[in-house]
Amino acid sequence: MSQQDLDLNWSILRDATTCLTCYFATELNNWSIRHSYVAAVTLIYISGTPELLLTPLRIARHMCFLPFRLILWPFKLLTRFILYIVGFRRQGVAKDSYASRYQSRRYGGYVPPQSTFSKFQAHGATDDYEDEDEPESTFAAPMSFMAGIGVWFVLGRAWGWWY
Repeated sequence: MSQQDLDLNWSILRDATTCLTCYFATELNNWSIRHSYVAAVTLIYISGTPELLLTPLRIARHMCFLPFRLILWPFKLLTRFILYIVGFRRQGVAKDSYASRYQSRRYGGYVPPQSTFSKFQAHGATDDYEDEDEPESTFAAPMSFMAGIGVWFVLGRAWGWWY
């Protein structure tokens, strides 16, 4: 295979993606016109639990970035190991370690926020599996809001408020 065989025509790919997205949106709109109350109940449910739609997106994100995570994982472990050896532990700075001596000589009892030492403390105290327990997504509130607006749009169209 030559390099020319592997090159993508990005304009054709973009046009095909746009065409497919428009087709999907049109079909979804037609379905919501035919089944307005089912669409409204579905949107109300999504408004109450936006993670219903966001969970598949989160799984797709993890699958797409899995190779990068596997490449970066040894470096993350090496960083944690070095911080552990220096004296940054989960319970805080270890007694009689290089980090405790540096802290007492350089900072005394006060460590400035956003300093390198405070970042090392935070990194040493975090759990290895912290990114697995993600808090609620930042997209949950906007998704809930948009689903609520969608309910009014679908029901308003069904009740004759607009076309």
